[in-house]
Amino acid sequence: MKGYTQKILHVDLSRGSFEVEEPPESFYRKYAGGACMGAYYVTKLVPPKVDPLSPDNVLVFAISAVVGAPIHGNARHCVTAKSPLTGTIASSEGGGYWGPELKFAGFDAVVIRGKAAKPVYLWIHEGRYELRDAAGLWGRTTGDVQDAIRAELADERIRVAQCGPAGEKSVLFAAITNELKHFNGRNGLGAVMGSKNLRALAVRGTAKPELHDLETIQRLARVGAAKVRDPGFFQDFKKYGTTLNVTWNTDIGGLPTKNWTMGTWDKADAISAETYQETMMDSSGTCWACAQACKRDVKSGIEKPWTIESRYGGPEYETIGMVGSNCLVSDLNAIAKANELASKYCMDTISLGGVIGFVMECFEKGVLTTRDTEGLELRFGDGEALVKAVEMIGKREGFGDQMAEGLARLAEKLGPKAQEFAVTVKGKEFPAHMPTAKGLMALIYALNPFGPDHVSSDHDGSLSGEPNETMKGLGLYEGSVAPYELNFLKAQHLAYTQRAISAIDSWSVCQFTFNNWSMYGFTELLQTINACTGWDYTMHEFLQLGARRINLMKAFNAREGFGAKDDILPERLYRDPMQDEGPRAGQVVDREKFLRAREDYYRLNGWDPVSGNPLPATLQELGLGWVL
Repeated sequence: MKGYTQKILHVDLSRGSFEVEEPPESFYRKYAGGACMGAYYVTKLVPPKVDPLSPDNVLVFAISAVVGAPIHGNARHCVTAKSPLTGTIASSEGGGYWGPELKFAGFDAVVIRGKAAKPVYLWIHEGRYELRDAAGLWGRTTGDVQDAIRAELADERIRVAQCGPAGEKSVLFAAITNELKHFNGRNGLGAVMGSKNLRALAVRGTAKPELHDLETIQRLARVGAAKVRDPGFFQDFKKYGTTLNVTWNTDIGGLPTKNWTMGTWDKADAISAETYQETMMDSSGTCWACAQACKRDVKSGIEKPWTIESRYGGPEYETIGMVGSNCLVSDLNAIAKANELASKYCMDTISLGGVIGFVMECFEKGVLTTRDTEGLELRFGDGEALVKAVEMIGKREGFGDQMAEGLARLAEKLGPKAQEFAVTVKGKEFPAHMPTAKGLMALIYALNPFGPDHVSSDHDGSLSGEPNETMKGLGLYEGSVAPYELNFLKAQHLAYTQRAISAIDSWSVCQFTFNNWSMYGFTELLQTINACTGWDYTMHEFLQLGARRINLMKAFNAREGFGAKDDILPERLYRDPMQDEGPRAGQVVDREKFLRAREDYYRLNGWDPVSGNPLPATLQELGLGWVL
């Protein structure tokens, strides 16, 4: 079989045992890899109602046939488990270098269950595997651990995915990192890894995948490289990356500011793409074999007011939005230092900024004082306090121990007044895009199976004008809808693009290279899939794959007791008008429009319009009768 190694490594940490599964081609055709393969194994193997931090949870690292082929944007891998933050099934995409190296080492996925009796790391190399003692790595920051593993195994090219001290200490939004600056960031999957006494997965291999049509892949690679070289959007995106969102979101009143009470900020220029690029960077970083190179790596030599180590990368837009404008911190040095500490301890900066912004409002409104926080005073705009709080959370020291439980649990502990300021769905903090300014975000934040997520569907810009050819190829022909509007077209756009992006994640490619606006569209992605596998893979199969993964997750959640009651925005979004003077001043999310669009979305997906859960016929159509 082309593209795949046709080997899945199963690891039982409790027994210290291994098994290699060799699934048939029909399995790969149905579940592909990445996000869908992860959802399959977690739904199949995790018993109902288990504690996410117990040995019974299953942690899956998975890639697809496209990973490791010589083309841009295919360096992704997906991690899936039951989330300790939400209690739902959850997956998290990561880029960098680890995914291709797993393919070169001989495996398409690693399925991990149980808990080691003492700290270990998993060493996978040239088709072989073993568990090694990690007692000496426990408690050390991510840079130290990566250096130590490479020194112990005498190879600087080993790729290390690890959970960090935050994962060891069960910070509920602990992440997983590789190369210190590429993250499976959201949903607390680093805490799952730490709960298993598994500090790292180190991989190294030299076996290149056998591909069906290398010539086509190389031709597409040349086309993509040429697009990035030419002046225009792709060159700008390489220069400025995701930080362009600071201005884009400000223009529509959608920059999260002061704990979600405003959508514009008079200090936004201080954290803009241009300011960041001019003051914090020498050049863009990248992932394996990608010419788009959109990463925002901080330059070497920044020493005042904090020394910032460039090896830990730099803040992307989501970090700038959540620990910057959301906390009214305009100092890029403070934001970059907070990002570096989050990388050292390995935490999700989106949840981090959500928790800290919430605590800052609690201080402002008198819900918290320094008596409650053991002397920590967190005020809006205080960069030094921000940096201190990040380290305290990573170490679970002082009040940081309570913040490490996440915003929803902290708000519940502090009481009804604090809960008025809490912005979460399913216990998870929002990314840096305002639902009052983007109707699609209002829907996806509430409806996504693993909680608020900004990269699980298209954004509203695609609906603001005439749909492009890629959108028409998904069956979306109507446009000219205001970004903030909620109606049937938004529900339809969400349903269709969510399936497409779910399939993108299942094929382990990057949305910044394969999407409706990026260097390759879906036509080129299908060409790439077929060139790797030798299949005659169609757009119908592609969208069915995306729907299959979404329905697997919804079925898992239904088993755990989730439904329409959980597919709802926090009260603040319906109740509290935007307090700024920007384009969405005075705006709230219209509850009735939201509920009508939610019901439309349920029906479009073949789900029960009352419970919001998949109907039996929908699961059977997708080949998921076994889930029933």
